Amino acid sequence: KMSELQDEKYESFLKLYRASEKCLFRYVLALLPNYSAAEEIMQDTLIVMWRKFDQFRSGTNFIAWGMQIARFNVLNYQRRKRTGVVLFEEETLDNITLYQEKHASSIEDDYLNALNECTEKLPENSKKLISMRYVENTSVIDIATKFQKTLNSTYKALSRIHHALLVCVERKVAKGETV
Repeated sequence: KMSELQDEKYESFLKLYRASEKCLFRYVLALLPNYSAAEEIMQDTLIVMWRKFDQFRSGTNFIAWGMQIARFNVLNYQRRKRTGVVLFEEETLDNITLYQEKHASSIEDDYLNALNECTEKLPENSKKLISMRYVENTSVIDIATKFQKTLNSTYKALSRIHHALLVCVERKVAKGETV
C-alpha cells in the first residue's frame, strides 16, 4: 500500500515537473545567465522540490512554487560562488519572480520568437559563437582554442553578444514585434 502511494506521488510530481521544467529553467537563466550554473541550480531545485513535494498544495501554481525554490537556490549559489557573476539585489529578484509568475505562459512564445529573430540578425561570427556555446554546448575554453583567441576575449565577445541579444529581444517584445 505504501509503495503504491509513493508511486502515485512520484508520478504526480514528475508530471507537474516535466510540464514546468522549461519555464523554470528559463527563469533560472534570467536570474543567473550562466548555462552551466543554471543547470546546477536546476538539479538542486529538482531535489528540493521532490523533498518538499508533500508541502505543495494540489491545485495551486506549481510553477510559482518551483520558482520560489529556484530563487532561493540562486541566492544560495550566488553567496557560495562570488565568481564575478553579476548579482541581483533581492528586490530585483522579487520583481523578476513576480513578473515570471504572472506571465510565465504568455511571455514564453514572445521571448523565444524575439530571441530567434534577434539571433538571425547577428553577424555570422556571432551566430557561430552562440551556436557553439548553447546549441553544441561547447565550453568557452574550447571555443577560445578553436578560434585561437584568449579566454578573456572569448568571454568578452560572448558578453557583447548577450547584451546585443538582450537589447534586441527587450525592444522587440516591448514593441510587440514578435511573430
